[in-house]
Amino acid sequence: MPRCRNVGPALLAMGLVVVIGGADHPSNLERASAVATEQLQQLARLARSWYSSTPPADRMTWGGLAACGVLGLSVLAERSLRLRKARVLPTRFVDRFRDRLEDGQLDQSKGTDLCEMNPSPASRIALAAIRRWGRPAPDLERAVSLARQVEADRLRRNVGTLRRIAALAPLVGLLGTLMAAGRALSHLEGAAASASWGPALGGALAPLTAGVALAILALVAYDGLMGRVEALENALDRLGAETVDAIAVLATAQQASRADKGSMAAATPHRNASAGPHFGVGGQPRGSQPIRVEIPDSLRNF
Repeated sequence: MPRCRNVGPALLAMGLVVVIGGADHPSNLERASAVATEQLQQLARLARSWYSSTPPADRMTWGGLAACGVLGLSVLAERSLRLRKARVLPTRFVDRFRDRLEDGQLDQSKGTDLCEMNPSPASRIALAAIRRWGRPAPDLERAVSLARQVEADRLRRNVGTLRRIAALAPLVGLLGTLMAAGRALSHLEGAAASASWGPALGGALAPLTAGVALAILALVAYDGLMGRVEALENALDRLGAETVDAIAVLATAQQASRADKGSMAAATPHRNASAGPHFGVGGQPRGSQPIRVEIPDSLRNF
């Protein structure tokens, strides 16, 4: 592993050649590709030399530490992209949705279309309440709570892997240190044992040091991601509560408006059809009996 320290400065020099010289010139591109090829070949030679000179137990230890490091970096990169605020709480959707809720311009159909056109954790939580429009407030709160739990599980996905790496890496390093120390002690004999004890112990402590350093980095990354997850969960909770309150108020207002219209229609007096005509309106309905007029006998022969 210490032999690989010369690769970093070489790669840095290659990058400086490309940046300073300009990557658009053919000679600079050829020079950069030649430097890259040379460094890759040197890296391959160092890897083969290290593999052949390292005992199998040490190879397993360093391989496990390398696997933990690669896994931690991949989880950190993936979660950093997934936990962006613009992805979880799109500003455009949240602003439009809140404006319509405050202005009272949102109904079930418009809210459903708005949420489906902007897929995100925030829109799915709002959609869970909108789909139960008109139901009691406890039903809305229960639906929002279930949707929030689903989204929280998605946000926390793979974050716990960093905590497991923080617990596993020191153990792997400690195992490698113990095996290296035991192997070094078994080869110390005679008067040279006291003089060789220091370098052997220093080399044996390298895996443990690397494991502890990896665990510290994993814990720092875990705490950072969990802080971001908790902040996003609180924002989703606020959005869900605002949606439930607004829907309950709008549903109550709509029910009150329908009740007022029904009471006004019931209080309006109905015109009596048998009251006779009034200015040509409300005459005798069809199907009624004709008017019977009796003529006196004295006028029949007149």
